[in-house]
Amino acid sequence: MGRNRTYDRQDVLDKAMRLFWQNGFQATSIGEVAQATGMNTASMYKEFGDKDGLFANALAHYRGQVMSPRFEMLSREPNLKGVLDFLDNVVRGAAREEYKGCLMMNHLAQKHAISDEAAAMIDDFCAAMESHLEQALRGAQAAGELPASKDPKLLASYIMCSVHGLVLYGRHPSKKDAIPRLHDIIRQAVLN
Repeated sequence: MGRNRTYDRQDVLDKAMRLFWQNGFQATSIGEVAQATGMNTASMYKEFGDKDGLFANALAHYRGQVMSPRFEMLSREPNLKGVLDFLDNVVRGAAREEYKGCLMMNHLAQKHAISDEAAAMIDDFCAAMESHLEQALRGAQAAGELPASKDPKLLASYIMCSVHGLVLYGRHPSKKDAIPRLHDIIRQAVLN
């Protein structure tokens, strides 16, 4: 008969997610995760397979716990207000002093250093976010809030490209003061 778990899986994933988010995948050792979570390495390997498996689970946890409200924002209001609220939410986050970026987007440039599974999860996340934006823009167009001359697919790509930039700027203290002005430019591109 197997031993009962002495850890809470969601708590372990939350702590591992925060460690990967703070330090990045490469700079985070399994020993550091074990210390931060209080879980021994044997149990960690049994539960998640290896560091790659733990990271993939941490990405899924991040998407469900941290990013889900942004998806819901666009799903709940698939219109111009939803898109602008989404942008406002990104800007508020990026402007925070303690901002550490987006776990997914932080690892876009490190896809060579993470598993194929994790890289595919990041690609899927970005594609899903862009698709949600596109659908909201199509809703805005159908409601007459967006000119018929605008291409919702291209505009969604532009917004995602801008969001990637805001995420990076938010990680650099010397660039934080530009974020509100950039936000205004992005809003104008959507509205005009």
